[in-house]
Amino acid sequence: MQIKIRELDISDIDFILEIENNMDIWRVSHTTTEFTKSEIEQFIAKNIIDGLENEQKRWIITANKESCGCIDIFDFDKQNQRAGIGIVIHKDFQNKGIAKTALKKFLRICKKELNLNQLYCSIIPDNNNSIKLFTKQGFKETGVRKEWTLYKGEWFDEIFYQIKL
Repeated sequence: MQIKIRELDISDIDFILEIENNMDIWRVSHTTTEFTKSEIEQFIAKNIIDGLENEQKRWIITANKESCGCIDIFDFDKQNQRAGIGIVIHKDFQNKGIAKTALKKFLRICKKELNLNQLYCSIIPDNNNSIKLFTKQGFKETGVRKEWTLYKGEWFDEIFYQIKL
């Protein structure tokens, strides 16, 4: 399977809409309401035009040229050469090693093209797949944010991970 990471494109509207409006991932994505097609169009246009000027950017992960997930940079800090990272794989493509390959490739992009020194992510303790994914790529647990996220009336801790590139 050929895994690639490409720039977001206006033709990705329906794919992004499906990912963002998947309520199964809202607890980890901090999403609280559905997005409209117009909002996704604006998000993509801003992503294309502004790049990392707004301190965030999204890329599409493809498997054999088919969109299968997204990888994001947020809290981009050019001066301190760091950013947050998030990844989501569409439910139809999970458990096929796509996230592992994409993350490995993206870490090289972050170092060589984005000139980042380190990345961080926050993962809720019961998200074992994400913990395994990031720790196998060298992310180290550096702390726990207690009762950090409120979702459907329940508080969730978030484990903070970092990697030096």
